[in-house]
Amino acid sequence: MYRILFGISCITVPLGALLCIVYLITFIFRAKKVFNVKSHALLLSCLAQILLGILQGPIRMYYYYNHGCLPLPGAPLCVLTVYLDYIPTQINNFLVAQLSIERFLLVVKPFIFHRARGQKYSYAIIFHYIGLCVAITFPCIYYPTIMQNGASTIDLDDPSQTPTCDLWYARDIYETFDLLITFTPYFLVLFTHLLLITVLLYRKFVIADRQRRQPGSRKYRRLLFSLNLFLIWFLLTWSPWVLYDFFQSVLNFTYSVYIDAITTFIVYLNYTFSSAIVLITFQDMYQFCLDNFFSRWRVCLRPRRVVPAFTVTHGQTIGLTRRVGTIQTVDPNLTVQYVARNPRLTAV
Repeated sequence: MYRILFGISCITVPLGALLCIVYLITFIFRAKKVFNVKSHALLLSCLAQILLGILQGPIRMYYYYNHGCLPLPGAPLCVLTVYLDYIPTQINNFLVAQLSIERFLLVVKPFIFHRARGQKYSYAIIFHYIGLCVAITFPCIYYPTIMQNGASTIDLDDPSQTPTCDLWYARDIYETFDLLITFTPYFLVLFTHLLLITVLLYRKFVIADRQRRQPGSRKYRRLLFSLNLFLIWFLLTWSPWVLYDFFQSVLNFTYSVYIDAITTFIVYLNYTFSSAIVLITFQDMYQFCLDNFFSRWRVCLRPRRVVPAFTVTHGQTIGLTRRVGTIQTVDPNLTVQYVARNPRLTAV
């Protein structure tokens, strides 16, 4: 089974890394146009997932190649693996939960992030930035702190029975708190999806006679379309792992390394291809990719054909756009004078 996951990873990991690199390049060059208050959580979540996809993807592929063999518990490499797994994962989960709540608010009240005339600040924007700060700083502080006080990569109750490198807690309260940190963002996303479906059905069947379109609705619908795909992909990839971990932890089911490997692999599909969804659905991003990647590739494949852009008539002055080219005239007896220092063309 591990060899099957390794073979699939040989396709998904390089492809996901390539898409993540394309996303990073596009994000750097188009940040001024796509980095607005409504997409902060979305773009930051993609950056956290890129970190997991690029760093953890090859590491997982190596583990699958070695039959799921993880680093030795208690070793520095195991501690680093736990940090790289837990911290960006929880940052991404909190950001996706915030994104899902804000998407619900965008549907219910589309202009919640707009400031009224004469208003210096908006409470929605304040809570938005507070949520971003908490989602990023809390996992970065919590896991290093808990590793120094009450947690370890070795099972403290029975170190000889620890089969894999994972995070183990010395107190039950820490384990309960870890379950809340893991499950709360997922259930928030699921709850807001169900609530949003209820609102949409209510609008469609109860108040269908009201006008649902808002000013600037085209750009608004594009943003919601991107958010919907992003969050649906999150639910599809995270549901198997969350359900398995919930039944295992709460109902004390038997631990299975094979089911854990499959559900973890599905989760890493989320980290690998979530940025590709944003890359395709954001108009500024995919237009940049078409103009700078695919068009240059087509130019390299076939020579560019030069077509005259204009004709010159008698006595007409034309601004020069290119120094080298062919100009067609209506009358073959007409000649064109070109002055090198002054880039203008004059028909005489």
